Amino acid sequence: MTAQSPVAALKVEGLEVAYGGTPAVRGISFSVAKGEVVTVIGSNGAGKTSMLKGLTGLVPARVASVEFDGRSIAGMPTHALSRLGIGYVPEGRELFRGLSVEEELKIGGRFLDRDAYAARLDEIFGLFPRLKERRRQITRTMSGGEQQMLAIGRVLMGEPKLLLLDEPSLGLAPVIQDAVYGTLKMLRDRGLAMLLVEQNVYRALRLASRAYVLELGQITREASSDELIDDPVIQAAYLGRH
Repeated sequence: MTAQSPVAALKVEGLEVAYGGTPAVRGISFSVAKGEVVTVIGSNGAGKTSMLKGLTGLVPARVASVEFDGRSIAGMPTHALSRLGIGYVPEGRELFRGLSVEEELKIGGRFLDRDAYAARLDEIFGLFPRLKERRRQITRTMSGGEQQMLAIGRVLMGEPKLLLLDEPSLGLAPVIQDAVYGTLKMLRDRGLAMLLVEQNVYRALRLASRAYVLELGQITREASSDELIDDPVIQAAYLGRH
């Protein structure tokens, strides 16, 4: 991703997800502007992960409309969204634990020609030097932080225009969270659009320019990150430990 990387705009209207008739996401609408980082905050069970899975076609969902870069993508399968430039880093990373680091990255760059793949691999290794050091290491033997770096790097190999991230700091030591968020900040500064779901609300708000608050499957508030960080209600509900 250079400073001139293509960026995308996402606009979602009326997204609904239900499990066995029980609503998890209740007709929410949200957007991500070109080059913008937006976060969705909320407690466990608020519907954050269901929102991302419904958006990417990993669980059944209904939506009034969803546009990406001005094109309707409603009902498109996950692999088609990936080809269009939507990269998804799921909670839990979902790596192939028997593959090496480089094999995982090769999966992410499977649509690139040889020269583009080599250039992209060098760029990912520049972002994550630890992955270059361990390019032949088997995924299951890596630490949680290294696996998270690999999960992000694998998606970045596909040259996404929009990055969807589900709990990138989950289960990581604070120093590793710093490293992961340092990389996300670098990507933000290069113009990559992101939609971030994160329980570590303080980190998420510091990275994003704007945020939605999701409660029981409904968006109850939209505001700038600065406004939410300074809000006593948000501080009491989500920022008390920071």
